Amino acid sequence: SIRPPPAPRLPFPPSPLLNFSHHAMWVLTGLLLLPALGRACQPRDLLEDLPAGSSVHHLSGPSAECAAWTARSSGSATQAAISIKASVPGDLLSDLQAAGQIGDPLYEKNWLNSSIWDDQTWTYSTRFEVDLEQLADPQAASGLQLVFDGIKMGARIKVNGVDVGEANSQFIRYYFDINPKDHHLQAGSGANELEVIFDPAIDVQGRFMACAGGWDWAPYTNTHNGGPSGPRTFSKGIWKHVYLLYTPANSAAITHVVPQITYKGPYPTEALVDGKHSGFGVKVRVFLTAAAATTGKLTLSPSWGAATTVSISVPAGSSNHTLQTEASAEAVKLWWPAGMGSQPLYDLKVSFVAQAADSQPVETSRTVGFRYFALVTGNDTDAAYVARAANEEGTESHGMYFRINGAIMWSKGANMIPMEELEGRLNGEAHRVLVRSAAAAGMNTLRVWGGGTFLVDEFYAECDKQGLIVYHDMQYAQDGHAPAKTDVQERELRHQIRRLSAHPSIVIWDGCNECQVVMDTPTGIYASFVMTVVAEEDQSRPVWPSCPALGWSTGVRKLDSLPNGNVLTTVDPKGRAWIEAHGPYQHGTGFPAVNGVGQLQLFDANIPIKVNNKATGAGVQNLFASEFGTVVMSSFESMAPTLAPEHWGLHAGQPSDECTGGFEMTCKGPNVMAERNYPCDNLIDVYFGMHPDSYFNSTGEAIFKKQLYQCMLSQALNVKSDIETRRSQNQLGCIVWQLNEIWPTGGWGSLEYGTPVPGQVIGGRWKPLHYFYRRSLFADVMASCGAGGSCYVKNDSPRAFEGSCTISTLSFSSGKRSTLTSLDFTGQAALPAGAGTKHLFQVNLDHIDSSDTMLLASCAHAAGSDTIDGGRVATPFGAPNQPTLVSFNEIPLVPPSRMKLQSAKVSVRVAEAPNADGSIDIFLSADMTALYVTLTTLAHGRFSDNAFAMAPGEGKVQFLPFGALDAALLRKSLRLEHLKQHQHLAQEESLSNMWV
Repeated sequence: SIRPPPAPRLPFPPSPLLNFSHHAMWVLTGLLLLPALGRACQPRDLLEDLPAGSSVHHLSGPSAECAAWTARSSGSATQAAISIKASVPGDLLSDLQAAGQIGDPLYEKNWLNSSIWDDQTWTYSTRFEVDLEQLADPQAASGLQLVFDGIKMGARIKVNGVDVGEANSQFIRYYFDINPKDHHLQAGSGANELEVIFDPAIDVQGRFMACAGGWDWAPYTNTHNGGPSGPRTFSKGIWKHVYLLYTPANSAAITHVVPQITYKGPYPTEALVDGKHSGFGVKVRVFLTAAAATTGKLTLSPSWGAATTVSISVPAGSSNHTLQTEASAEAVKLWWPAGMGSQPLYDLKVSFVAQAADSQPVETSRTVGFRYFALVTGNDTDAAYVARAANEEGTESHGMYFRINGAIMWSKGANMIPMEELEGRLNGEAHRVLVRSAAAAGMNTLRVWGGGTFLVDEFYAECDKQGLIVYHDMQYAQDGHAPAKTDVQERELRHQIRRLSAHPSIVIWDGCNECQVVMDTPTGIYASFVMTVVAEEDQSRPVWPSCPALGWSTGVRKLDSLPNGNVLTTVDPKGRAWIEAHGPYQHGTGFPAVNGVGQLQLFDANIPIKVNNKATGAGVQNLFASEFGTVVMSSFESMAPTLAPEHWGLHAGQPSDECTGGFEMTCKGPNVMAERNYPCDNLIDVYFGMHPDSYFNSTGEAIFKKQLYQCMLSQALNVKSDIETRRSQNQLGCIVWQLNEIWPTGGWGSLEYGTPVPGQVIGGRWKPLHYFYRRSLFADVMASCGAGGSCYVKNDSPRAFEGSCTISTLSFSSGKRSTLTSLDFTGQAALPAGAGTKHLFQVNLDHIDSSDTMLLASCAHAAGSDTIDGGRVATPFGAPNQPTLVSFNEIPLVPPSRMKLQSAKVSVRVAEAPNADGSIDIFLSADMTALYVTLTTLAHGRFSDNAFAMAPGEGKVQFLPFGALDAALLRKSLRLEHLKQHQHLAQEESLSNMWV
């Protein structure tokens, strides 16, 4: 067994948010339940849109109202059988940790000590009650189903010792018919037993989260499914809810409601206006299951209009029926991505009432929004092209960009990976906070990456509310997770598309991650099977072969990439230019580890950037960048709890491992940092000057904080330069790899590991890069300057920009600002609507000492100009006091190692009382210029700005809590760092007073 690790020396106190058990917060939505049993078990966290029957009895637990679960092992030649309390939803490793059998699986190398969970068969069991009175005739066809929303890894299911079926895909909702006769069901509390037997001998053919056993940002395990050459595994368990679904013999259950919303008008190339467009057609496919044939009335009740009722005949088994209605321009408002408009949502209720006199209605509902989304690959700014392409199919090669409700959008955001390897830690609120953090950073797009999983409902629902569009891969990857045309995979595809179809935020389905789809090759199955099934289920969204892709030859409408009913075939890649791209990526090197290269490989810091002076806009050949990024570690607060104090350092203070192999190295040796994916040595050397091995080999609290500050700032500066370079080019999609971390490691995210366990902030603590996104990088209007004083202003908003931009200098030595130039974009000089509108200009930098100077670029709307939500996107520290500020860009002219800074004393103080909005002020003062001033705390929340430049004087930021403010924890754990403290190897300032 893995014994629990010693507690870290630093206090990582528990918080109210640390209770992330799924059964702690409960409610039931979108479902009419008739009380059937004495005890009410109604989970609310991680709850999907449930099938609707006469009643549902949840078996999730444990809690006072719900089932008690046990996990027991079979024992092995080296380990005795044990029995522990278990949680559902959950996973085995989390249960073992809770029972004290193992320590934190993410601590040091604990996850590699896998015999206790991998060498035995584990059985989850509970006892449950059945309401036999709800079954009209105990001898008739079953009206009772045992439903699992999700089981990870292969399992056999038994009820009262009788086999009811087998689960072999993490992505399927399983229904098992059970009845009193065949399964010996009895009335009475706890009279029946349910067993879920996780047999490692069951080969699930890769149908589980591909990154479960490791990726170049996730821990690599030593366990496999289907033999030693099969795909890697990690934990297992009943990872979603389980319940009993009752359906009387004279009625039916609703299993899925699938809205298909399509725009009724001609293809728009100008932004649609509420009340003045052609309206939408609404088709709703309702899927039912019945124990026996019945008849009744099916009613569709939209919140925006009149109900529609039809009489239907429902056969025994599964069936579906389609209802239709409309939504006129006067009846509904348009749903827009964040920054382009509002996100109105509407309810869509469906009910079925059987013909029998005593039948009760079965009801459920979905939430929908109205938008018309087009994936564009031709030049639709040309009216002649639009007229010609209206009757054509396939993909053009002009570029790739998005239109929504007729407006071109600059797609800006990041790639979303799963938040957890350990499903027992999954937290619905953490997903909501993460989505809000993405929106707060200025993002409007998240891509759900294909090597993970279909995410929890809380993620998609929050995207609907926040206006983040979702570019969604199917869950396939190479190395044991490739598709095969099987009943299992068809079932999972159909279930997931039906499950998620109501969400207006989901705008694209694509086949896979980085699996270029070529017909008549092994990857052709993504077109002939995977996306064919998807297109059969959903004709209301564009489909795309893969990410990235060259596009289709047949099967989609040319203007918007919606399925047209023809066979899907991809374009011939020979001689075809890419319109969508992944990379380049800045990997970590300089230390032997499971990822990266042990030999140090340096690169150009790209400071200052090289501004591209070529034309931009949708009418010009363009590119969609759906992945690029830079490796990074996380804060000391995040990293330290998973490491022994003697290993607090980038090289852990241990001998280097011997690592061999390709992209995924196998490392032999004791070094714990070798298992934490990428090193950060090369980034630190590029931005902070060359460091000897002894620096990286050093350990301790102070040196680890310094190393991590340098690493995170290096990533932020690298991605900043990359995005500003790309914005000067003609790229209408800018999706960074990646948004979040799945554990504290050398990963790629701008948000830290977001599960609220010790050291972590719920939803993910913001790294410096995330603050850079909010301040300028993802602002619709921003300015930047590069080498030789070449500058640009970019308007990627769907509206013309009326306002001004100013370029100033900040002298490090004097702390004074001077204006270089001001640009007026009012009246006739307004920047036309984007996306892709660029204005080039020049500033004179001849007299400037680049090592003593930073440029400051601010853009603000003119008072009264046509903006969304007043046009105020950011309120950064140190920016001009303008109420209509759009962006504020701090532009370095040299890397940090070359900046001439004097020692600065920076103090910080937390206000005595919070503000009316729940935030709390933090006051700062500095005697000299301090750069990249960074605040860190254990409290759950973020700062209004961070990693900023501070001239001598005073200022303030706000701490914005995620949930209730813990002012005591904020004060106790708040610390401040700035560049001068970490700039040079020499101990020019004490590192011992890092906690403020």
